[in-house]
Amino acid sequence: MIKGVQHFSFTVSNLEEALHFFCDLLGLKATPVREVKGERIEQILQIPAASLRISNVTTPDNGNLELIEYVAPEGARIDLKTCNVGVAHMAFEVDDIQKMYDELSTKGVKFHHAPLWAGAGALKGWGICYLKGPDGITLEFMEAPKGVKLDPATGFPVEA
Repeated sequence: MIKGVQHFSFTVSNLEEALHFFCDLLGLKATPVREVKGERIEQILQIPAASLRISNVTTPDNGNLELIEYVAPEGARIDLKTCNVGVAHMAFEVDDIQKMYDELSTKGVKFHHAPLWAGAGALKGWGICYLKGPDGITLEFMEAPKGVKLDPATGFPVEA
């Protein structure tokens, strides 16, 4: 039986640049960088001669984002457009989406758009904006509506 999400992972071209983005710009905490190679990781990944540099970044709610830089073999860049099959994005819940947008915009972070507020449906009242992270990874900021009780399991408003 699945107990929960243990971690989410992104492969990046430069681990230090990714850590700068997630830690210095977004304020998250990271584990020390560790190097992984050898027979066990080759077996797990099914990639011969795999050599990786890894750091885990944690969110205030103990979410775990694993950042991996492949030292070998060199990976291919792919089109990260969100409509492409297999492309993922990660959404972070924030307490003040406009403030995050304003501060990060001045630091050169590229957003798809300014914060938008959902007017209907399951996300009614939520603030939403998409942005580009390291290597063009798509990220999302979401701000919950004020004064609305959210279901802790789904994050959606509880019907009154």
